[in-house]
Amino acid sequence: MGKYGEKAVKLHDEKYNCCQSVVLAFEEELGVDRDTLANLSANLGGGLGYAGEVCGAVSGMAIVSGFLGGWKVPTDQESKKVSYDTIKELVEEFRKENNYSRCDELREQRKAGGSTCAELISCAADMVARKMGLE
Repeated sequence: MGKYGEKAVKLHDEKYNCCQSVVLAFEEELGVDRDTLANLSANLGGGLGYAGEVCGAVSGMAIVSGFLGGWKVPTDQESKKVSYDTIKELVEEFRKENNYSRCDELREQRKAGGSTCAELISCAADMVARKMGLE
């Protein structure tokens, strides 16, 4: 487990949701205060408010990679492509390692002995850190 994975798991232990845990692990690098980041990512835990959709840890990767390497100008097609390719690659890597990227599927897998939320959070935080050149 890397530095960001460890930070994210500690945040999850403090009862932040999966998305918040990943995002807040990068608080210093993002240059945004904890309350703002926590609010921004609050409804993305549990697969979008326990709807079972995209895993909150995966949503956290999208937020972090967007902050660190996203596009700002809507007409900048090259930056959009790079940004979208980055999150697509991260999601594909997460699926390769964990089989799924949807919260409901990951929870079902956990019942059969799959990864815990803490393990998924650590995985996501470390993946995005590597992808963004932080580890």
